[in-house]
Amino acid sequence: MIVQVSYQAKWEFKDFPHYKISTCKKIIKCTKSGGSIGYFINGIFFKKSDINNHIQVIKVSKLPF
Repeated sequence: MIVQVSYQAKWEFKDFPHYKISTCKKIIKCTKSGGSIGYFINGIFFKKSDINNHIQVIKVSKLPF
């Protein structure tokens, strides 16, 4: 049996472009730290309410082919 899951990435973190966020807003597991809900990205905690300040739309570059 083969199960395949596909996500379409739309956003990425400005400081960590290798972390992507899908159109269904799926990223790494949400955690709670000191009463705040958010995400640990590369050892840094980002509050869920402030996440929009740290992401940007993925820029697609045109390829020559």
